Amino acid sequence: MKLRHRTVAILLLLLCLVPIACKRVEKEDTRKETEEREQTKKKDKEEQRGEKEKKAEEDGEEAVLRGLPHILFAVEGETHSDSDYHYLYQIESTKLKLKEGQKFKALDKAFAEYNKEVDELYQKERAELENSSHSSEEAKKNVLSSSGNTPESKTNCELIRADKAIVSVLLSKSTDYTGSGMEYSRSAVNFDTRSGKRLSFSDVVTDADSFFMLAEKRAKESVGTDTEFPPELLDKIKEKGSELTWTVNQEGVSVYLDIYEYGKSRREPAVLTVYFEEARDLFEERYTKTEEDYVIPLIGDMHLDLDIDGDGKREAVYLKKKSEDANSVYLDFSAVANGRESEPLEGFDGRAYIVKKSGKYYMYVFVSAEDDITLLYRLDLSTMEKKEGEYWVTDLSTKYYSWRNEGNIETHRYEEENFSDAAGFCGSGRNDILSTNSVEIDWVLDKEAYPRPDGNRYRVTSNHVLRTLKDISVPEVDAKGNVLKESVIPANSYLLFLYSDNESFVDMRIIEEKYVDKENWGGDSSYFNLNDSNQFDYNGPLYRIRMERDTENWITKVNGVEAEELFEGMVYAG
Repeated sequence: MKLRHRTVAILLLLLCLVPIACKRVEKEDTRKETEEREQTKKKDKEEQRGEKEKKAEEDGEEAVLRGLPHILFAVEGETHSDSDYHYLYQIESTKLKLKEGQKFKALDKAFAEYNKEVDELYQKERAELENSSHSSEEAKKNVLSSSGNTPESKTNCELIRADKAIVSVLLSKSTDYTGSGMEYSRSAVNFDTRSGKRLSFSDVVTDADSFFMLAEKRAKESVGTDTEFPPELLDKIKEKGSELTWTVNQEGVSVYLDIYEYGKSRREPAVLTVYFEEARDLFEERYTKTEEDYVIPLIGDMHLDLDIDGDGKREAVYLKKKSEDANSVYLDFSAVANGRESEPLEGFDGRAYIVKKSGKYYMYVFVSAEDDITLLYRLDLSTMEKKEGEYWVTDLSTKYYSWRNEGNIETHRYEEENFSDAAGFCGSGRNDILSTNSVEIDWVLDKEAYPRPDGNRYRVTSNHVLRTLKDISVPEVDAKGNVLKESVIPANSYLLFLYSDNESFVDMRIIEEKYVDKENWGGDSSYFNLNDSNQFDYNGPLYRIRMERDTENWITKVNGVEAEELFEGMVYAG
């Protein structure tokens, strides 16, 4: 009887638990269904977004952009000599290259069209220089004279702004067809980032007459100041019409004029900026919208009027350069802002950038110093204080330099990084593991604009190659530096430097001999250079070579064997 009651009680308990279990299952099913629905919605949205973007592209509509474009300058040039090794002429041009080509397709296409124009102009300039070298008696005289200048034509670029709205580039051209004196001229090119359209002045400034009225007012206000812009120069700027040189930064629109003194053009142009806030209806709205944080270069003697202390008044900000001695190669660089001047920074040359970060303005100054290094200084423009010993050894990266001499023609190529994103920049450094090489790493800026390297995996950018003399046992790693397995580099392999921690190891890849140029030092010594920069574009396995250094005796070993017994082609700079 007791057993029957117990059985009934258990059955009743189980019956009570069934709804609870069902509810739990229902909840789990509901949660699972909800997650599946959310994933389906997300997938559908992504597909719809992709279809919309694809359709927009097919229909010729503007793209929806995410992130900022980052622009490289691709520089190439050549130097021609006669049979006696006198330089006949030099020529150099700069093309535009997107680091995120597929992400900004319209802009990438526009750059390709622009670069064709650069090539065409390069051919014309080279023909002019070639003709002068044969027909101009003045050019012939200067080529043979130790005091004469080498005839040349070079075009350099300065990236003024690159964001989701606009890419603005200032072009500075220097020409000297006979070696008698350099002429300087400026032009500019501006692109709509979304459509890739080449912009005219009227695309950005909707009322040119009102713009120049404001420019004249600003010029008159500058009379008698350190940043004076003579008002009479504006008439010459307006006369240029469609040939007007103009750029857009995040604060306003700048116009440029080449200045002539004693019949010669000055190296730096006169620059005047009209600011968006002065009359927003004068400007196309889309180009006045900027990122919260941004970077503006100060070109040459250029200044910007900025509201440093937030009182609503703009004050002149610029980099002041002066020399204590006319014969000295050193210059003193100091930031001037709001009527105050920072302590001087000493060096051979200096470049300045305005960095707006978290609502405050800073100045970055890259100063060329002794021992072929560049020092980066950060100045808070609200205090103008410079902390003792606060600097960083880095410069904007110049990479993938290649040089070749064929007959009497030397050719060279390289790429230059730019600083246009307040999130950070790509900085260069030096590496002395198994050779002296240039390296680069991304630097990031914190909320107070303090820079720091993002990690310790440096990318080698020199085109230096080594040849192995023996088999070498080393770890094999992936592209991120994770160890995969133990391996062996065969003797007579050509190794290209790719990565390093800049302290104890380098990660290298084997390349085919056809990508290597060999140069003899004399005797049995040789060194090797890469002739195809595409070999840097590699994500496969690498060989990690660790150093054992005897710094007292200047001896480097790998696996207990001196490096000279394992590698041919090592080169160190002093």
